[in-house]
Amino acid sequence: MTIQSIYADVQPYIKSYTFEDDISLEVTQRAFCDKNSDLELYRLLRINNQIYIILDLKEWSDHMELYLYRCKSDFE
Repeated sequence: MTIQSIYADVQPYIKSYTFEDDISLEVTQRAFCDKNSDLELYRLLRINNQIYIILDLKEWSDHMELYLYRCKSDFE
């Protein structure tokens, strides 16, 4: 179910995040978009039929920068 569509500049990006118990996830995409209050950490996004989770985000004065982890293809 799509809740909202937004326009974003999505770019390849590599960065690892390590959590408790040495769980490590690699961010593979970074997206730049207009500020949107619905975009929060751990929200799911669909980009070109792939599901991503927002692992980190930065709010700038005029845009947001989202760091995305691609979920497994059998997620749905």
